[in-house]
Amino acid sequence: MSSSQSSKWIKSGIYSLSSRLSLLFLGFGSFFFLIRHLSKAEFGIWSLFLVSTTIIEMSRNGLIQNALIKLVHSSRPSDLNRVITSSLVINAVYTLVVYVVLLLVSGFVEQSMGMTGIQSMFMLYGISMILLIPFSQFNYLEQSRFSFKGIFYSSLVRQGVFFLFVVIVFFLNLNVTLLHLVILQSVSILMGLVVAYYFARKVLRFEISWDYKIVKQALTFGKYVMGTNVFSLLFKSTDQFVIGYFLNAESVAIYSSAMRLSNLIEYPATSVAEVSYPHSTSRISIDGEAVIKTIYEKTVGLTLAIVLPIVVVTFLFSNLIISIIAGTAYAEASLVLRVLILFGLLIPFNRQFGMVMDSTGRPHINFRLLVFGFVLNLGLNVLMVFQFGILGAAYATLLSYSLISVVGLVILRKIFRIDLFEIFYFMGIYYKRSFDFVKNLVWQRYSSHE
Repeated sequence: MSSSQSSKWIKSGIYSLSSRLSLLFLGFGSFFFLIRHLSKAEFGIWSLFLVSTTIIEMSRNGLIQNALIKLVHSSRPSDLNRVITSSLVINAVYTLVVYVVLLLVSGFVEQSMGMTGIQSMFMLYGISMILLIPFSQFNYLEQSRFSFKGIFYSSLVRQGVFFLFVVIVFFLNLNVTLLHLVILQSVSILMGLVVAYYFARKVLRFEISWDYKIVKQALTFGKYVMGTNVFSLLFKSTDQFVIGYFLNAESVAIYSSAMRLSNLIEYPATSVAEVSYPHSTSRISIDGEAVIKTIYEKTVGLTLAIVLPIVVVTFLFSNLIISIIAGTAYAEASLVLRVLILFGLLIPFNRQFGMVMDSTGRPHINFRLLVFGFVLNLGLNVLMVFQFGILGAAYATLLSYSLISVVGLVILRKIFRIDLFEIFYFMGIYYKRSFDFVKNLVWQRYSSHE
């Protein structure tokens, strides 16, 4: 890799990580204030609403994002307009279909789970869905060009505006409903959309050029990635839906407070995966699949090196963390957090497994594994929630994650000869480099004072 390519990769990684960190802090900040402003029942309903809308947004990404990136790099330059137009059409049709489904099922969700008002929230969410069509397209185009600057700033504005609204509501003690929060979401997306357009305008193509074959190609690839994203999120959200269905909104609030904290550990894994996917796709097109072994082992080793200290600290001080972040009313969530944080040791393996399958043209393998994982997790959650209550959901999901990780490693070892020892070797290398960097920095400062 040339120095210019390496520099570009590092710069993209910094923007991607910065984007994830901004989502981390701003999303966490919104959670911090909302959990204190809303009642437990309201916070439980809001949590399930966010889980549902996240599934919708991530399924959109799965259907369009990776397929667009792959087609941009693999298609002829003359087909670029057709690729972009095809992705836009798929995006719009997807939005329409999903909103119709929401119209049909949201009433049932409200009645069966006792989530008063969630139907109206889904109806109003249609505004956000429309705004997310151009917003997502602009970000996809930038990522296909290996540029993350616009993605960072548009996400920062989107999350930042909503966070400011929440802070104002909290400190002025305004009487806002959950419907008001949905409207504030739409306003925030609109602000982010303006920023996304500003950065993406240089690569926009306004020439409409339709090609059914390219649409078919995009759908053929994207349907597996979308299915993977949907079942991945269902896999991670099954516990909350089962708790909501068999217990109540207050139980969802307690569980989701711990889940929200444990999910923070996913940001490093997601950031590394976002950068490694276009990089690995480009490397495979040049050097073949032989590069996958090294890319996987290094990226998992790097992510583990980042998340391990977070897991250890959170496990040891879960009581203190919950009391500070969520308040004493959610004290029983500390035991749940202690179980959920262990997911962090498995996420790097699962996330990079998906990256490898997608970038090597095997999304169907990842999809099938996640369907199996979802069914397994659903069954275990139903059984263990009845047996152990809220904590049973955490046990069930951890067991499911562990089994899926083992199966994924077996598949990777068979196809690419992935070596688990090499992953921990690279993790040690990253720790050594970090230690040497800090040691040299301290030594230079010490020497300068003498």
